[in-house]
Amino acid sequence: MPPRDLLAELMLSGGSEDMADDSIAERVYQDLRGELLFGKIPLGERLVEEHLAERYECSRTPVREALHRLQADGHVVKHPMGGITPQPPQATALEELYELRVVLEDLIVRRASNAEEKLKVADLRASWAELANISPERRREIATPDFVYADEAFHEGLAAAAGNHSAARYLRDINERIRILRVHDFTTDDRIDATIAEHIEIADAVLAGEAD
Repeated sequence: MPPRDLLAELMLSGGSEDMADDSIAERVYQDLRGELLFGKIPLGERLVEEHLAERYECSRTPVREALHRLQADGHVVKHPMGGITPQPPQATALEELYELRVVLEDLIVRRASNAEEKLKVADLRASWAELANISPERRREIATPDFVYADEAFHEGLAAAAGNHSAARYLRDINERIRILRVHDFTTDDRIDATIAEHIEIADAVLAGEAD
């Protein structure tokens, strides 16, 4: 299987299903949210309703609704003198998210380790073991932002295997909020190699019931 195809499979292995919503406002919201979380919109760039309406070929009303939701979520900020721009990452908030993630991960691996059925974990391990065995030349093909999504899907897949859907949902939200930092330093060769090895080690420990 080509590396990029394998990455696509890993990205889908988390077992999550997004709710479908065909409304224009929802489409604009999800698209802009993805760009903001992935750092595709420069921090100082203004999000102008008129320009966004032209981009999405819609009226300004659904754009305004989407921007209001993004502001409520803390992804954008409205300035007193006018204009909406991406919210700069807050160091304190990110530290809190990482702390919360540690607590969630601990809960997830303990539940997954004690689960009677561990087929999902075995499947996760097999996929990452396949990725570990590709050649160095092909390994460079996966040094893309998609690898970050694949990493997130592994942890969300463990949450699904643990049977705690609330933990999986909260973990997904945290991953999305810290992604803007991880995507810039997570695709170097050493980080990729370490991540693959650590995922296999985690899966082995869970399969062996060794939560600690």
